[in-house]
Amino acid sequence: MITLSFHGAAGTVTGSKYLVNCNGQRILIDCGMFQGAKELRERNWNPLPFDPRTVFTVVLTHAHIDHVGYLPRLVRLGFDGNVFATPPTCDIAAITLADSAGLQEEDAAFRNKRKATSHPVALPLFTAADAETAIDRFQAVTFGEWKKINECFRFRYHIVGHLLGAASVELEITDSNRRVTILFSGDVGRYAGPLTIDPANPPACDYLVCESTYGGRMHEPEDPYFALAALLDDVIAKRSVLLIPAFAIGRTQQIMYMMNRLEADGRISRIPVHIDSPMAIHATDLYVKYAGYHKLSEDRDELDAALDGRDVTLHRKRESSKDLNSLRGPAVIISASGMLTGGRILHHLINRLPDPKTIVAIVGFLPAGTLGHRLLDGDKLVYIHKQPVDVRAKIVKLSGLSGHADYYEILHWLEPMTTRPKKVFVTHGEPEQSAALAEHFRSSRGWDCRIPRLDDSVEL
Repeated sequence: MITLSFHGAAGTVTGSKYLVNCNGQRILIDCGMFQGAKELRERNWNPLPFDPRTVFTVVLTHAHIDHVGYLPRLVRLGFDGNVFATPPTCDIAAITLADSAGLQEEDAAFRNKRKATSHPVALPLFTAADAETAIDRFQAVTFGEWKKINECFRFRYHIVGHLLGAASVELEITDSNRRVTILFSGDVGRYAGPLTIDPANPPACDYLVCESTYGGRMHEPEDPYFALAALLDDVIAKRSVLLIPAFAIGRTQQIMYMMNRLEADGRISRIPVHIDSPMAIHATDLYVKYAGYHKLSEDRDELDAALDGRDVTLHRKRESSKDLNSLRGPAVIISASGMLTGGRILHHLINRLPDPKTIVAIVGFLPAGTLGHRLLDGDKLVYIHKQPVDVRAKIVKLSGLSGHADYYEILHWLEPMTTRPKKVFVTHGEPEQSAALAEHFRSSRGWDCRIPRLDDSVEL
């Protein structure tokens, strides 16, 4: 018997965890942390509906925290198997998990110091030691290589863009004489991105598990270079500070690459840029190491020029980050985390949201209920670390920098799939977005779709 269970990314875009069971042999596709509203974040502390000690292995699609961030917790709860990922994902996840553990510990210490906790003592979800143990379990698998897990499971990776090393997972399951294939989309990237390779044609499958982050939306037809140039012109003219929450690896390099292109073409004036994320400092090394996984040159000097720039200051230490509190414009601060759920970006927002000369640029997807979503909705008062913060800053959205495919791009990605799956499970989206994508699949392809709820389990 083969079952598929949805223990994350069901009714929400975060916490991806898909448990596949074949006659008692269990594997997990992705192991993400819930992010966003308090109700979602609290799910990370809830007991799992399965015993981590019974999971044989974990297969990752990519290195964003909503797909890998629960791994150290899983280890803490007794998981002792291998973790498979593409080579870039192994390295990026090692950085993001170590950083996330540090943020967990720092945030707990900060809340205890400020007494900003409803518990006797604020504790981290996991520690640096847990993260290190999880990282030690990583094994790299290249794109297109069939990897046998055991007699029940084998899989291979396919390129989907979105992030350096991001993949969909083609999982083949053997149950006695029956063979079943499931394609897990992971997060599908956009076409013609400045850094990422376009998604590869997907293989035929019996069952499809497809993300729906932008399942009912199409990205605005804006030229991202033009939109970014216009924003930077405004920052320079008004001597503002532009604050950009961005993932340290992937989105930060995309922004820097575009800024350097605009400056080299004479479209914008030089402007100081401060990258306030220890993770981002390692990014260029990764782009050099994995030259075949992106569109840029493998030459180190060219990569340095494309991704760093001559006006960039990297802030490694927290003390250096604090010095930015007195920074005056025109200037740009790029800081993690991209979802505004933790990290140094929150301290910059506390400091700068009350200042009308601040511009906050939202460049990625933000789930409902998050701080970033409230800012986009126009809230004039927000709470950060339980303290009220007035919002007088200008909030803008640059949709052209999104790393997620919209529904039209997902349909385009799946167009080569001429054999109809037996069932399509629409996941990783807010309810209205999942419903919209399911309807697009039904109306345009005639596919049988189901939108699973959290902890649903189906027999295949």
